[in-house]
Amino acid sequence: MAKRITPVFGPKEVAVLSALYEVDNGYFSSYTLAQSLDPTVEPGTPQSHSAFVETLHATEGLIARGLVQGNRNRGADGVYFSSLSLTRKGEQAAIEQRRQAKETGKAIDEAIREGNKIAKEITGKQ
Repeated sequence: MAKRITPVFGPKEVAVLSALYEVDNGYFSSYTLAQSLDPTVEPGTPQSHSAFVETLHATEGLIARGLVQGNRNRGADGVYFSSLSLTRKGEQAAIEQRRQAKETGKAIDEAIREGNKIAKEITGKQ
């Protein structure tokens, strides 16, 4: 059986997948999602517009890949989406991302423990 290749996502795409996985379908629009992912950014500032555009691009990329769906709307900032939700394929990708993050965290913890052990051996401290 051929091994399935895990799709690679950027950090913002991972954040979008995770956020949508954690809430009820239709909870987020492009605006509320951007605000949720960047809560320290003050609304109405140039930084909030940048956060919105970055989140919108990540969302559009996930829509193009068939992982996210929503209602396309037009507003003052151009196209945005409302009622965002994961598709079945998107749910699978979000679950896989969560699993990989957990495994990566465990591997990092193990590497730190091993590094500390080696450092103690080098310095002669037991």
